[in-house]
Amino acid sequence: MKKLFLSITTLAMVIFLSLGCVTKQVWTDKVKSEPYQERIISFYNNTEEGKIIFIGEKYHYIFDKGTKEFSEFVEAKKRLNLKEKHLEIYATTGRLKKEEVSVHLGFEFKKEELTQEQKNWLEQHNKELLKIPKPIEENPNNNRPVVYEPNQIEIENYIANYQLSGKRYQATPQVNSQVVKLKNPINIEVTEFRTEKKSMLYKIAMTPLSVTADVGLIIIGAGAVVIYAPFGLGYWAYESITK
Repeated sequence: MKKLFLSITTLAMVIFLSLGCVTKQVWTDKVKSEPYQERIISFYNNTEEGKIIFIGEKYHYIFDKGTKEFSEFVEAKKRLNLKEKHLEIYATTGRLKKEEVSVHLGFEFKKEELTQEQKNWLEQHNKELLKIPKPIEENPNNNRPVVYEPNQIEIENYIANYQLSGKRYQATPQVNSQVVKLKNPINIEVTEFRTEKKSMLYKIAMTPLSVTADVGLIIIGAGAVVIYAPFGLGYWAYESITK
């Protein structure tokens, strides 16, 4: 019995130490950030499932957190007359899990350029009105500090910020060639966190998306099929699918 106990204890220690090596590798491998350029060719939205998909040339990004408010905002794109000049976008991957991704979408509207209806919508949806002093002079060359005149006319801008998070997957030519495409693709920079040592822990799965002739873009797996409808931001329009 004593020998059996010692054998089981030894085996348990070996297993624990082997798992500890994996954990140690994750935490001790040096993590560094390297940006890569992504070209977003299409957006898809499903308000019922609370998912938003960015179709990129390199990856497919499926977001399922923070999507509700952003979907409501996009539905008001015509009312707000959304344009590229209003948008600021950047994204990062997870530090320990490469498949995780988050994206920040910021929109800024000059109050003086908005109609009363647009102001009302932004205020009803709790969008922040940012007030900053108006500079005495512009500083296009960045060769000296910008001078602000205190207690003078302020610049007033409405700010709308959204943070989405989800996962990314390897894109496939089969899907990218058939999705409904943006007329003007959006180029973004994604900050990717990498470890110096390659590990199977950081492999990114192939996209779960597929395109069918009858229902369009679907997500497959786990016995579920979810149909998505495309949407655009502002003046970005969609070209027809070439078949």
